[in-house]
Amino acid sequence: MDLMISTTAAIIALLISASATYNAYRLRGGKLAWSEVLIAFSMISFTVSLVLNLFLSDPKLFNNVKVTDFFFILGFVFLFAASLRLRFSLK
Repeated sequence: MDLMISTTAAIIALLISASATYNAYRLRGGKLAWSEVLIAFSMISFTVSLVLNLFLSDPKLFNNVKVTDFFFILGFVFLFAASLRLRFSLK
């Protein structure tokens, strides 16, 4: 079985999202739990971007925007929201 870079990245992203979800469960809904949940959503979004890139051939969402690019950008938006949530919860 030959592991490609995208497959390895997808496995790592899924492990990180599982870890972040477990940490959010352990925090039991505190202020820091929301940042962990947003990090998990971003990792899931990155993984969906990688998986769709493997299985779909050039899918378009709008005129020039691919579905995979949309999920990739959405992952960064979730990471940005998580960093803002973490900053304001620690203030």
